[in-house]
Amino acid sequence: MTEDQEHVALNAARRALGLGGDDGPAASIRPLQRQADQLATMGDWGPEAESLNRRLLELDPERKQAMTRLARCLREKGDVDAAEALYGELHILDPTNLIASNFLRALRLKREKVMAEEAEAAAAARKLAVKRRPKAVAVKKVAAASPEAE
Repeated sequence: MTEDQEHVALNAARRALGLGGDDGPAASIRPLQRQADQLATMGDWGPEAESLNRRLLELDPERKQAMTRLARCLREKGDVDAAEALYGELHILDPTNLIASNFLRALRLKREKVMAEEAEAAAAARKLAVKRRPKAVAVKKVAAASPEAE
């Protein structure tokens, strides 16, 4: 069930109990939600999508769909740190959210791979330095021992 469907069902239950429906904020959220959905469907993660999803989160800070889409907008524009923070926040709200879990796992694996490659390169550089070192010392000894050095 989507967040909109949950909201509609909750409003119907409130009306049935005589508590009235909540059409105030929901009425302002629905058009924004539709626009954000359309942009996401078209694969548009640009400034307009980012702005719409930020607005949705201002109206409802725990709106998971808007968090997911905003994180994607941030990721697409290269702001991986902000996307990671938002996916992390979303993961805390909803540990079963596969999009957030997959992004965080992929980012962790990418960082681990980079660290492993850097460690491997450093080890190779040390090994090469050790191989070259005895030759350099031997050349200095030969130069020092030759009569021309005096």
